[in-house]
Parts: sequence; structure tokens; C-alpha cells
Amino acid sequence: MLFVLLSFLSALPALLAPLPLPVSSRPDQFAAQQAPAASFFTTYTYTSYAIFDQGSGQEPLYASGVGGTLTLRPDGSYAKRLQLTNGGGPVSFAQDGRFSFRGDQISFSYTDGKGQPRTDQGTFRLDPKKGLLVLTIQGFPAGNKGVYTLTAAGRRP
Repeated sequence: MLFVLLSFLSALPALLAPLPLPVSSRPDQFAAQQAPAASFFTTYTYTSYAIFDQGSGQEPLYASGVGGTLTLRPDGSYAKRLQLTNGGGPVSFAQDGRFSFRGDQISFSYTDGKGQPRTDQGTFRLDPKKGLLVLTIQGFPAGNKGVYTLTAAGRRP
């Protein structure tokens, strides 16, 4: 099971299929979307990451050594600095891009390490009282997903 998790984590950037979505590059267009509470736009700390592999039929696989931050800005830009630990040590993911949302749907668009445009899609759930953000990102193949739990800066999980 650990081998499956490590294999999946090492291939994670390639596994997330590019699904281009129109993402506004103008802050005024972004602001015109239905916006969540102002507390949505802040820096969050990653507290957990679970992989749901529908093909294995097993319980979710929880990544170890989860840390780093995700900054969501009102202009629709984001900065992701995620760290995970696998058998070979820490693995870091750095992404800067744009995000958009409608209702509880969210997408993150960025350029991958090979210069190709990528978009990750999913849903989000925000509990502003607790400063808790849960992102469920669709995985590859279809039906798989990753669930990230984050806590707003200055809050404890």
C-alpha cells in the first residue's frame, strides 16, 4: 500500500489531466462572479491530503508529512506551496496560477513544468468560523480524487 501511495505521489503532476476552462485574467471579471465571504481570500496551511482510488476499492490513502501553504487572492491569482513526504524524503510542489469558482465548483489553472497549460477541477467547502477549507480535486482516471484539508492562517486545525 505504501508503494502505491509513493508511486501515485511521484506521478501526481502527470496524473492530473489537463481540462482547459476559461479563466478570467481581469480582476473586474473575477469579482463579478458569485464571491464567497472575504475570509475565503487568505493564506491557508495544508493539514492533510487523502487519495481516493476508486479502482483499488480500499480505504483512502493518507499522505504523510503534509505541509505548506495555499494563498488565494481576491484578484483570482493563487500560490500553492505543498510539501509531502515519501520514502525518498520530502517532495515539494510549487504552483502559481489563476483560480475561478462558481457555486461550490473551483478550478486552478497553471502552467506545468513542461510549459503546458493545466487545469485542476473540483469542489470546495469553506467553514469561515473554523477557518477550514476542504478542496476535493478530481483525479485521473475519472472517479478518483484528492481531498485536501487546509486551515486559514492564524487558526489551529
